[in-house]
Amino acid sequence: MYDVDMATEESLQWKEYRSLNERHSSERIELIDIIRGFAVFGICLVNVPEMAGNGVYFRSGFEGSDALIRVLYDMFVQSKFYTIFAFLFGVSFHLFLQSAQRRGLAPGPAAARRFGALLLFGAAHAILLWFGDILLTYALLGFFLLPFIRRTDTTVAGWAWSLLGVAVFIHVLLGLTMLAIPADRSLDPTFAAGLPDMAERLRFLYTENAMNLPIYGLEVLGLFLLGLFAGRRGWFRPGAASARRIASVQWTALAVGLLAAAPMAWGYAHDPVYQFDKHYLYVFLSGKALAVFYVATLMRLTGGERAERFRPLAAVGRMAFTNYLTQTILTAALVQALRIEAGELPLWATLLWSAVLLALQTVWSVWWLKRYRMGPFEWVWRICTWLRVPALRRQPARSAGAGTTGTAI
Repeated sequence: MYDVDMATEESLQWKEYRSLNERHSSERIELIDIIRGFAVFGICLVNVPEMAGNGVYFRSGFEGSDALIRVLYDMFVQSKFYTIFAFLFGVSFHLFLQSAQRRGLAPGPAAARRFGALLLFGAAHAILLWFGDILLTYALLGFFLLPFIRRTDTTVAGWAWSLLGVAVFIHVLLGLTMLAIPADRSLDPTFAAGLPDMAERLRFLYTENAMNLPIYGLEVLGLFLLGLFAGRRGWFRPGAASARRIASVQWTALAVGLLAAAPMAWGYAHDPVYQFDKHYLYVFLSGKALAVFYVATLMRLTGGERAERFRPLAAVGRMAFTNYLTQTILTAALVQALRIEAGELPLWATLLWSAVLLALQTVWSVWWLKRYRMGPFEWVWRICTWLRVPALRRQPARSAGAGTTGTAI
């Protein structure tokens, strides 16, 4: 009887969910694009040092100006933006289900094609260009979202918080273990010998990356499901939450995040050599709190007509897939052209390149979306998902004032 009742409840909620989708099918939630664009910025800041060989995978300690930049990265950037990105991946999955329903298609097969195509993109990216790819991981974990398509909100939220709870426990345990390591122990970086070639990237993929997937995967899948739940509940629709409630969440998250990040500042002030591994626990804990702070801050800043000033950031977010891949392509090309060796560049140099790269991508994203409906890689991904070729170029009559709003492919 219990199973029958649960099945009936989930069937009724699925019908309500579809009805809600129909009512809001024409909505475009620009806030999601803005937050996604902001996450793309942060991910670039974290990834470029690793691509250029002066990040934590290549160095066990940082001194001088590198130590200052590294501690600022760890306090305000590291782990904050993949948290946002993974959460938005779940939100986008909800929007994808809406899109499948509007087309009158079964969402399961379309989603499987979507994740299958992403898996191929990710494998090529990880092996040919950069060992730190996230697309392959997201694709693999994305398949675990399929059983939740018709589950109730209660079920989705329950799984989300349970997975995140287990992940937090494991990360805290791991962080405490790293704190217990004697201070004079030399921690060898993963790629101490230099920038990895294709064989080393492949080896990293099926060794260290594969070993970390069960731990990292619990957290990311939990964030996916939390995003799916948020999408269903319409957390980002105008008026979904009061300004006072958002402000309360914003300042509480900031206080918790700064408290968790404080030991990193203390460590930097009292040790001439800053070690990332010693601060892993604080990086993780501050990452979750400050991710919430960043999202809540953007929600407040973009309220009402104020979203207009964030249109360029929304353009970056609409082309997140393309921008993520081109960050690697352009950085790898620059490293190759200048024959840069691992450990050769100071962190300020990669920070400067990140700023230039993000400025270029912002200008290009705005320019592109005035002429085209989506980014080039988004266009290929959509073909793989829906098995048809959508129009890419905008019609001349609609090119003027072409929007940067949009949510999912």
